[in-house]
Amino acid sequence: MTNKPRGPVGGLRPRGRPPGDGAGRTIRVILIDDHDLVRQGVAQLLSLDRTITIVAQGASVADGRSLCRSVEADVLVVDVSLGDGSGLDLVPEFRRRQPGMGIVVLTMHQDDDTLLAALDAGASALVHKSRSAEDVIAVVHQAAPNPASFSAVGLADAIRRRASGPPVRLTPREAEVLRGLADGGSVAQVARTLFMSESTVKTHIAKLYDKLGANNRASAVMAAIRLGLIDSPH
Repeated sequence: MTNKPRGPVGGLRPRGRPPGDGAGRTIRVILIDDHDLVRQGVAQLLSLDRTITIVAQGASVADGRSLCRSVEADVLVVDVSLGDGSGLDLVPEFRRRQPGMGIVVLTMHQDDDTLLAALDAGASALVHKSRSAEDVIAVVHQAAPNPASFSAVGLADAIRRRASGPPVRLTPREAEVLRGLADGGSVAQVARTLFMSESTVKTHIAKLYDKLGANNRASAVMAAIRLGLIDSPH
């Protein structure tokens, strides 16, 4: 983790902000990605714009939590997949501590669950890593003054597909396990509370993931909230 801003490299020249941005100040960016080369590449792309300054970099969820407490910035740019967890876990933490911050989530995935999870977490934008430098820079400029907005390619289609999908029906036991997960309980804690074996709880969790189209606890809870199966913990 470093708090040193990274300047332009590789002979690339910085340029002014995109036309129509209207902002007259430097945009301070925190950048978090667990792959050094990717992080350096994104830093290089952002450095093409002279109005963007990277004030800190990190490589993990732990780094992100430390930076959230110690560094003020205008925009967080964070990868979905980090070595010690999901970048989406950092979104609500930054949103609570720095509510005026724009949050841009980077991803290699193009599935509805990732897109909608970023929306529900409170991000300002989701950007695929294949997008051009101009696109990423434009999204950073959009997110800085509009932290409460959300933009992503395919958002309307994803919402429509989710809304038109078949209703998800849970058994009473699955619903109880889901509520336990939403409350932050571990497998062992849920098992003790519901008087089940841990293997039975794991079986219910696997079925929940399948029904909700999820691959982890966070996405399962987010999907359940979207579908009205449980109330938001917030």
